[in-house]
Amino acid sequence: MNDMNKRVDENLKEVKRYHQQLMNLSEEDKVERIYLLSKQLIFIGRLSTIFYEQNKRLYIDRKLKHSEQYIQAKSNKTATADIAVADLRKQEIEADINYKRWNTAFKTVIEEINALKYKVRIDIEDGSSRNNI
Repeated sequence: MNDMNKRVDENLKEVKRYHQQLMNLSEEDKVERIYLLSKQLIFIGRLSTIFYEQNKRLYIDRKLKHSEQYIQAKSNKTATADIAVADLRKQEIEADINYKRWNTAFKTVIEEINALKYKVRIDIEDGSSRNNI
C-alpha cells in the first residue's frame, strides 16, 4: 500500500470513528456534537487536501507525459500523446471527484457546526435546555 492510500485509510478511519460517536448522541447534546464535529472536521479536511494534492500531482505527470509522447511521435502527434495519457487522465478525474466530495463534506460540517452554535446561543439566551448545554 502506498503512502497516499495509507494516509487516506487512516483519516477515513477517524472520520468514521467520529461519525459513529455522533450517531450515538442525542440531538439535545449540542455542545458535545459541536466538539465531535470539530474533531471530525480535521480529518475531513485532511482527506480533501490529500485528494487535492493527488489531483495536482497527476496533472503534472499527465502534462509531462503528454509532452514527451508528443515530441517522440513521428505522426499523429496529438492523438498519440492523448492516448498515452488516457489512464493518467482517468486517475486525475477520480482524484478531482474525491477532492470535491471531501471539500463539500468539509463545508457541510462547518455549516452544521455553525448552526449548532447558533442553537446553543439561542438556548442560553432564552434559558431553555440549560441541562443540555
